[in-house]
Amino acid sequence: MANRMTVAEYRAENTARLVKLEERQISIFKSIQRIEKSLEKMNGRVDENTTNLTKITTVGAVGILIIPIIVSIIMRSI
Repeated sequence: MANRMTVAEYRAENTARLVKLEERQISIFKSIQRIEKSLEKMNGRVDENTTNLTKITTVGAVGILIIPIIVSIIMRSI
């Protein structure tokens, strides 16, 4: 004959399982919060790097346009 549980034992076992699941869920939520904080930091760095890259590209483009003009003016004045 199969091992039969009383209703009280069944409830106690299910309550213990629910407690374990709840603890795991809390642990998962804490891990997710840490990951989100890390992502926020990384996104901030990416934004900063994108801004710096745009500045460098702009300065380079302006330099490529202006340097030949300056050289041309200097060559004409000589």
